[in-house]
Formats: sequence, C-alpha cells, structure tokens
Amino acid sequence: MVVIEGTASLNLVKEQLDESLSVAESSLEQYAEEPSNNRRLTQCVDLFRQLKGVMTIVNLQGAAMLVEEMESLGEYILDHQDSDQEPSLAGLSNAIMVLGHYLEYVQAKQSTLPVLLIPTINEVRSLAKKPLAPESTFFRLAKNPSRPEKTTGEPADHVKLEEIGRRLRHMYQVGMLGVFKGENVSTNVKLMQRALDRIDSLSGDVPLAKLWWLGQGVLSALGSENVEVTNSRKSLLGMIDRQIKATILQSEVALAKEAPDHVVQEAVFVTSLAEQADGVVAEILAAFEVGGSRLDGLTMQREQALMNGPSGSVIKSVVDAIKEELAHIKDSLDLGARGAHGDDEESFNRISVALVKIANTLVMLGLMDASNVLKDQAGNIANWTSIDDIDADSEEFNAVADALLYVENSIASLSPRMGGAQGVDDNEAESVAKEGMSITQLEEARRLVVGESRAGLSLAKRALTSYMESNWDGMHLNNVPVTLNTVWGGLTFLQLDRAANVMKSCEDFIRGRLINDRANEPDEHLMETLADAITSIDYYLESIESNKPIGDGVLDVAEESMDELGFPGVAA
Repeated sequence: MVVIEGTASLNLVKEQLDESLSVAESSLEQYAEEPSNNRRLTQCVDLFRQLKGVMTIVNLQGAAMLVEEMESLGEYILDHQDSDQEPSLAGLSNAIMVLGHYLEYVQAKQSTLPVLLIPTINEVRSLAKKPLAPESTFFRLAKNPSRPEKTTGEPADHVKLEEIGRRLRHMYQVGMLGVFKGENVSTNVKLMQRALDRIDSLSGDVPLAKLWWLGQGVLSALGSENVEVTNSRKSLLGMIDRQIKATILQSEVALAKEAPDHVVQEAVFVTSLAEQADGVVAEILAAFEVGGSRLDGLTMQREQALMNGPSGSVIKSVVDAIKEELAHIKDSLDLGARGAHGDDEESFNRISVALVKIANTLVMLGLMDASNVLKDQAGNIANWTSIDDIDADSEEFNAVADALLYVENSIASLSPRMGGAQGVDDNEAESVAKEGMSITQLEEARRLVVGESRAGLSLAKRALTSYMESNWDGMHLNNVPVTLNTVWGGLTFLQLDRAANVMKSCEDFIRGRLINDRANEPDEHLMETLADAITSIDYYLESIESNKPIGDGVLDVAEESMDELGFPGVAA
C-alpha cells in the first residue's frame, strides 16, 4: 500500500484547502458586518470542522490542532453573543491567515514544523478562555532518564537549605522579574542560575534535583540572545519558583517528589533551543537523546518570520519582477562588454539606481547578504563613466557578474525547488555562484531531464504493450534496455538514487529474462508486476514535474515489485 502523508499529501489537496479557507474568511467577514446572521458563522465553524478532518488525514498535526481551536473559538463566539466579539473575530481572522501561510510554508519548505503554530494556537485558546498549550506540545522525548550523578558542589544540607532558602528564592525572583521585564536579561539569568546552583548543591541527590538541573539548562538557553522569553517560558520559570517555595516550606517532602513529566518535556524543549550546545545544555541534550538536527532559537525565529511573511503569491510576483529587472541589467552590461553604443555615464547611473532599488527590495524579503552584495556593486558601476570602463575579462566586471548570479540564486531560494527540495540558504547560493551556475537555470535543466525521463518511460511502456499484444515477439524489446539505461542516467543526474536503482533492475530484468531467456515465455502476472514498477517511477516523476511530490511510498511499491520479480534494486 502506498503511504502518502504530511508534505506529500498536502500537495494533492492544497487547492481545495485554499478554497475552503477563502470561503471561511468570506463567511467570517459577512458575519462581522451582520452579527445577527448566525448562519454565516455557523457555516464558518462547519468548514473548520471539515478542515480539521483533512489536516488529520494528511498528518499535519499542528494545522489540525489550530483548526480545532478555531472551531472551538467559533462555537464560543456563538455561545457568547452578548459580549464584545471584535477581539475574537479579529483573532479568528488572523488564524485563518496564519493557517494559509503555514500551508504555503509546508509546501515550499517540505517541512511541517508544527511548533511554529503554537503562538497562534495559544492566541486562539486565550480568546476562548482556555489554558495555553505548552510549547513542547509537538516535542517528543525518546526517554526520560534520571539525572546524571553530581560530581561537584557543596555537601547536601537540607537544614541549611531551609535556613537560607528564602534568601536564595529572593535572589531567583529578583532575576526572574528582570527577565520578565526584558531588562538586561543576560545578567538577570546569571543571578537566577546562581540561586538555582546553590539550591541544587544543598538539595543533594534527591528526585527533585533533576528539576534544578533542567532549570539550569532552561536558563542557559534563555540567556542567549536568540531565544525569546515568551509567556510560556515565563510560566515555566514561575513553576520552578513555586517548587523552590515548596522546598523551603517542607524540604524533605518536596525534594522526594519527581518533577512532572510535562514539566520535564517543556524544560528539555526550551533547553534544546540554546544556540551553544555546551556545559549543562550538552549534558541534558545527550541524556535525553535530543539529536543534532534540533531546532535552535535563531532558526525558529527565522522560520517563524518566513511563515508569517508575505504570502507565496506575493513573493512570486516580487521574485518574477526582480528576475525581469536583473535580465534587463545583464543585457545592458552584455551589450556594453561587446562594445555596443549608448553605454555612457547616464546609462551606468540608471543601472546603478536600478540595482539599489533591487537591493532595497531584497531587504524586505530578508535577503540581507544578497542586498549588501548588490549595493556594493551598484556603487562600483556608478563610478563607470564610459564604455571603456567595461572589460569583460576584468576582475571588476566579473565581480558584478558574480554578484548578479548570487542574487539570482538567493531569490531562487524563495520558490519551491524541483522535487520539493528546500530552498537554498545564503552559503549554498554563494557556493553555487562561485561555480558559475545559476540555480534557476539548473532547475530548468532538471525539469528538462524529468520530462525526457518520462518520455523514455512512455516509450518503454508502449514497447512492452506491443510485446504482449504480439504474443511475446521479442523484436519489440530490442531498444527498451537502451531506453531504460538513458532514463537511469537522468535519474542519477537528478540524484534520485532509489528510482535509478529500480530502473537498473528493470533494465536487467528485461535484458536477462525477456530478451535473452526466450525459452520461457512470461505470463501476464509477471508483466503486470513489471508494469507496476515502471508506472510507479513514472508517477513519482510526474509528481516532481508538477512540484507536488507524492512521497517515497510510491518508490516502496516499485522496489517491492522488482523484489517479487527476483531483481531487487541495489545501489550501483
């Protein structure tokens, strides 16, 4: 059975989801204009209920949870029509917009990251008078181990802990208040760490000491500039404060308790956001087996900004306009390099001004490095005064060409890539530009290869059909191995290794079993199994060609088919 879920399945229903969200938004606007007409809001709630089912089926957990909370808020509004509805309606409208942006984000990045929806989920929950969901809702721990044995620190002394506990708690609270206010967060975090370290030392090897250890990890993360102090994280710090209070009042009883599992999970999640994985952070991540692919605070902020930015259609329009303008500039420089007329100081100034405008637009798109590169070259071009200043072989001219190529590659990162791969980052854009390649042109080349590969599969399928209809006349198969070998080369170029291995197996099967072994005629079941493998690869390429990846499940089918034929796909 082909399993299609998450990012792959979203591609199959994206247009219908967009249409449903548009209808829901329209119904909500009509209700806001005419609150007495409950039918409009009821229609909106019904759409949310349907969307929740679709999101669950395609395994988009964050989207399913958000839509469920939107449905709940809609029902809350219907049940409390005597109260001020404006904030709730505004929150619901914002949630619809965020959900639309999230679906575009998932489709473009081929990554779900449901944690990005937690702020919106909590906004909707608060409007419905519900408690906030923890940030670690979608964060799963591989295990919940005991704390590693402490090797340093002063001897445990519960009597002394009760004596100086109030002062240590006051130290913690002073720092916590500063953190809450956003005042000199780094220094205040150190104050809290100092207090927590003393409490930990005096507590000794007790169950609750695990919480003090995790608290140090949380504070280490919050002490870095790239981890925000959100309401949820403030709540976690407040919970640790309440445990300190309980310890001061009844040390033996409180210290004998284990930290609740949900608190442990939340603490490890916040710790995992730390920029530097060293010290206590490294200890915690290693103990809880949080992998190296963790999402740090800076990455989360960047992805959050990307998701909440302009919609995909707006970005596409801007990117297309930039591409067109860059094409005009490259044509002008190319004509000048070949000695064409009309390249004087005035025309160079126009090019320089145009580059500055593009650079400013890149800032709004978040491409700061590309913007700075373009501004530097705009300044250089502004100093050119005549056609004699253009030498196609000079370092200065090549620097301008490299800058334009780098910008092209950078804006290509804003669009979905061939095969649904993620967009390039600045380092990759620069690396590709240094090699003199354009990602846009490379993507076009990939599209051509996919098209040619599908054409080859089509020829092969027609030949196999003719072979069956002609009562196994092997003449129809003479060119099929060569055709499939060509397809294998294309798939190898595309780095689709699993699909390429299946093609090699198909080629070997046809050559060895159908062409060379004429003594044993194949049966219909055998040919259908071969067709399953070839057709599965064709479906896979078709989904890539339309930028709607169907997922690797279809490759499982192809590999299982060749296994059944006795020609398993093995990497070359």
